Amino acid sequence: MAVSTSTSTLPLLFLHRSTTSPNPTALSFPSSLRACPLRSRAAAAASPPAETLDLPSDTPPVGEGTGIPMPSSIGDDGEQLAPKQKIRIKLRSYWVPLIEDSCKQIIEAAKTTNAKTMGPVPLPTKKKIYCVLQSPHVHKDSRFHFEIRTHQRLIDIMYPTAQTIDSLMQLQLPAGVDVEVKL
Repeated sequence: MAVSTSTSTLPLLFLHRSTTSPNPTALSFPSSLRACPLRSRAAAAASPPAETLDLPSDTPPVGEGTGIPMPSSIGDDGEQLAPKQKIRIKLRSYWVPLIEDSCKQIIEAAKTTNAKTMGPVPLPTKKKIYCVLQSPHVHKDSRFHFEIRTHQRLIDIMYPTAQTIDSLMQLQLPAGVDVEVKL
């Protein structure tokens, strides 16, 4: 199979703020893009000055050369999207039924106080494998392999109230479950 060494050149799109336009939402495109022939970069750079196109007025203002919306354009909806406080609960256990039962108890306690819950998200199980010789003196090739599997779950509680925290503190979880809480 022969490989072609010729390179095709594609038209470049120069998208930048127009400094001459009084409209802050105006973007400029090179007029050479209308013709659409394939050209080199040098030919695209030597094109005539760009024409200015006005965008619809519903486009949010953009920061100086960053392309990131200004904080004032986010409005009140931004506060609802990013919670001010959340509780992240990470559960660990060697036995799956214990951790599943604990997750159900935590989610029920959070939902009774009208807090939004996300999870339980199963995290990867960590395995620790221990290799032990079967006999201390002979049969060095025969060994026992023991493993400990640590199952993990993650629960996020969004918009917790004082009642939510009180109900979580009063839960009686089994002794075989390790609970890690981050506020």
